[in-house]
Amino acid sequence: MKNKTLIIYLIIITILSTGFIVLIKMLGQKGNYLGAFYMMGPAIAAFITRLFFYEKKFKDANLKFGKIKDYLKYWAIAVGISISSFLIFTLLGSIKWDFSGQTFLSQLTQQFALTGKNINDLPPGFTPKIMLVLFFIGGLTIFNIFPGIVTGFGEEFGWRGLMFPQLYRIRPWIAFLIGGMIWYVWHIPLVLVFPQVQSFTLLQTIINICILSIGSICTFTFMAYVYIKSENIFVVSVAHITLDNVARSFSYFVIVQNQIMANLGLTITMLLVVAIIYYSKEWQVFRNYFSKMELGNYS
Repeated sequence: MKNKTLIIYLIIITILSTGFIVLIKMLGQKGNYLGAFYMMGPAIAAFITRLFFYEKKFKDANLKFGKIKDYLKYWAIAVGISISSFLIFTLLGSIKWDFSGQTFLSQLTQQFALTGKNINDLPPGFTPKIMLVLFFIGGLTIFNIFPGIVTGFGEEFGWRGLMFPQLYRIRPWIAFLIGGMIWYVWHIPLVLVFPQVQSFTLLQTIINICILSIGSICTFTFMAYVYIKSENIFVVSVAHITLDNVARSFSYFVIVQNQIMANLGLTITMLLVVAIIYYSKEWQVFRNYFSKMELGNYS
């Protein structure tokens, strides 16, 4: 069967994702903690696919430690991208800065409430403000890589490590556009589990979907670039979780004024990133990598 590996992977991830979402909805608020397991679905699906349905097994999985400088390089780039996105948010007026950290404190209060505890029920020596500082610094540095890298790996091993190369061999444009859209659609069920605070009209929803789709394609492309450039699944996992962690750290000090404009700001940021990759001629790394793979050089 042509593209058997790709088809089987997509079937498995669909089954796993559906199962997780149904279970999370059945458990209600207690099921929110299963969101982390949902993020591991792509890696589980890729592992099963490679083990039983892929001729090369794990030979081209790029499961190696790699170079320290690559981790530091793409960590720094990811930090820069996230900071740039918040600068664009500010210029667009989509956020308002609030350095009291009230956003974080509210989130912490809700998390404690779910476990039946009070925000003041912290270990001796810890206060909510100290927790804010620790979480903020942790998100900006590599100290917050674990267990975040597990979540990053959970996505990257499946989406970029297996699906992207399979799509690229069909057509490069399919790998970026269709791959990015599949990745976007996979995230949609999380909105059903963790609904957005701001409600939208039908027109706003359509506009928001278009903006998020383009942003997802661009982010997917950036992640694919990091994976192909470094030839290392762990490096792109670190880049992925760094984008998430840094954005979360800055979110503790902002209040979203307009979610659609914020989404637009993120999309503009990632469009600029892809443009830089393209016009700096770094785009060639994709062709070089897959030419090498065709020759059977997996090391």
